[in-house]
Amino acid sequence: MARPIQFDREYVLNKALGLFWSDGYEASSISRLLSVMGLNRGSLYSSFSDKRTLFKEVLDFYFQRISLILLKPNLIETDDPVESIRGFFYQALLYEDSKVLSKGCFLFNTVSELSNTQPDLANDANDYLFKIRKMFAHRIEEAKLMGLVKNCDGSNDSSSDNLSDSSEAQANYLMGVLAGLRIQCKMGLDRVELKRTIDRALDSVFIKA
Repeated sequence: MARPIQFDREYVLNKALGLFWSDGYEASSISRLLSVMGLNRGSLYSSFSDKRTLFKEVLDFYFQRISLILLKPNLIETDDPVESIRGFFYQALLYEDSKVLSKGCFLFNTVSELSNTQPDLANDANDYLFKIRKMFAHRIEEAKLMGLVKNCDGSNDSSSDNLSDSSEAQANYLMGVLAGLRIQCKMGLDRVELKRTIDRALDSVFIKA
């Protein structure tokens, strides 16, 4: 009977994430993955079937990680809906290590790289981004009920007749801001400018207390 394969799955997934994140899916060959993960070919295929299946598990591993350290403490556990979104942007873009910022967002990177060549993998990444957008929409809806959301014309009148922008549309706007800022991080935009852009974007949506 063959001995069961024994390795730290979280460790090898983190190593695979590092390569996929820095080099992309297509450039991450099986031989390079074996090298960084410390596995032999038989162990990789027995445990993950193939490169595509490994990548799908790495996407889930990445999302679970950011859920724990970024999404949960900000978008779920912070009481103030406006500060929850501000805290998310600040932590993701201002408090992160510069080397991590320079690689961009793994999910956005995947959508950009694979939308035309591996659409099912890009769709998996997009599904995770949709979960973040849904969290944005939920917190925006809370802020709207508290009278903290501006009208589409930028005014502070929070009467229901004037709130023509849906929470979903505003969440889409914030996702667009996030995507653009992730690109600018890869371009080397400094943190002062990042903060200025974040604050301008959020101030265009929310009423200052």
